[in-house]
Amino acid sequence: MTLPSPQAWRAAAARHGELFDALDPGARIALLARSAPQQMLLWEVGAGGVEARLAPFGGYAQCGADIALAADDEALAAIGTAIDGELFDKLKSGIRSGHIVTFMLKRRCQLEERGFDELLDALGFVFMGACR
Repeated sequence: MTLPSPQAWRAAAARHGELFDALDPGARIALLARSAPQQMLLWEVGAGGVEARLAPFGGYAQCGADIALAADDEALAAIGTAIDGELFDKLKSGIRSGHIVTFMLKRRCQLEERGFDELLDALGFVFMGACR
């Protein structure tokens, strides 16, 4: 299964602008196929808004993303059909079912400081307790 095109991914971010507006410039979210993790699709917040591009994936520690979503082929198929509509519902469902594994590559405090609260809420994450 292949990743969505950068153009489709950029358009999906534009349709959900309220989730990205609070993110600091430089915030990055990666999507990769678990069956072929050589490449990742990035949402990256810049001065002009959210950009999307393909980039090589050299591992989680080296990818530079704040959050990485590793999707199986079933989840990628669902994402592909939801790009124009209910993308975050499909992402949330995939995360809850285990078809998408989410890697928080920064501490929760850092994610909150970078403005990820709304986006993480849309993905179904609830944090409790102190940030340590």
